[in-house]
Amino acid sequence: MDNIPSPHDTFFRESFTRREVARDFLRCVLPAELLAELDLTTLEISKDSYVASDLRTAYSDLVYRVAYRNEALNVYLLFEHKSWAEHWTVLQLLRYIAAEGEQYRKQHPKARHLPPVYPLVIYHGDRPWQAPADFHELVKPLPDPLTPFVPSFSYQLVDLSGPTDKEIKGRVLTRLVQLAMRWVFDAHPVERLRELLALIEKIDNRDTAVEVLESLLRYFVQGTQRVDEPTVRALLQQTS
Repeated sequence: MDNIPSPHDTFFRESFTRREVARDFLRCVLPAELLAELDLTTLEISKDSYVASDLRTAYSDLVYRVAYRNEALNVYLLFEHKSWAEHWTVLQLLRYIAAEGEQYRKQHPKARHLPPVYPLVIYHGDRPWQAPADFHELVKPLPDPLTPFVPSFSYQLVDLSGPTDKEIKGRVLTRLVQLAMRWVFDAHPVERLRELLALIEKIDNRDTAVEVLESLLRYFVQGTQRVDEPTVRALLQQTS
């Protein structure tokens, strides 16, 4: 039997496989100097996961490909989603980066270089993020003579639990996705869901609104374990 992904991973994937969400999110969170060099109109999913099926309940990754400047160069944007501060995150990222390199080699057998990978971790847990931020932090002791021989890289952390609600940026759909991930651990999930339903009313495309509504309701019922279906039906009647 296949493992059932966690509600957090499912909502993350359903949301961030929408290119309009991924593009808008990146416009809000990437460093300005990098953003200025990327053509986000070219963004597309490169691979939806590097994780074996027997590990899907513990990992959630998405890889996008985007053009750099006007050159024949792609940057791979690795999204890793966390609902809790996983100590070994940077080791997982190293695994993904290596897997991306191996796949690139297979697809481009004549290539002698690998495209750059930008790792980005999206976190929305209810406790402060305390996982190591650099691979060197996982290796102890690390004598100076050995330092050049140990991989050294970091990642950008987007901590959705950190800023205030007003500081969550983006267009309506992008803000809704981030707020849902932030509020799923809130002490008052029903009130938060009511606010998110009001945001859905502001989505122009009705087909998109219906899809997001279904995804959101499923997420709050399964992800909070404190919102039941009768409550959901009552909220929908109030907002209809």
